[in-house]
Amino acid sequence: MTSAPSGPAAAIASWDNEGGVLVAPAAPVALRHIVRSGKRAEDTAAGCRANASADLLRAHAPGGDFMRLRLEHSAAVWSARADLLTRLEKKSLRRADAA
Repeated sequence: MTSAPSGPAAAIASWDNEGGVLVAPAAPVALRHIVRSGKRAEDTAAGCRANASADLLRAHAPGGDFMRLRLEHSAAVWSARADLLTRLEKKSLRRADAA
């Protein structure tokens, strides 16, 4: 039995225990600029949205209700963090323009 990937690959791939199928959607294009900027994915709005999307994909995989609820909650938290980071970035840009 092969274990599920960890680290950045875990955000893109999920392991389906029922059929042993590795589901790996295409890597989001928005994440390409994150690597070059030196920021971690979870420190950008695009990275948080990608994590939320990955959690929602994994939530719909076969399994128990507990894991589905946890992943849906995790996706909601990542989305809220993305919204917060977007607001902070806009506020920072407004301050820079005013200065």
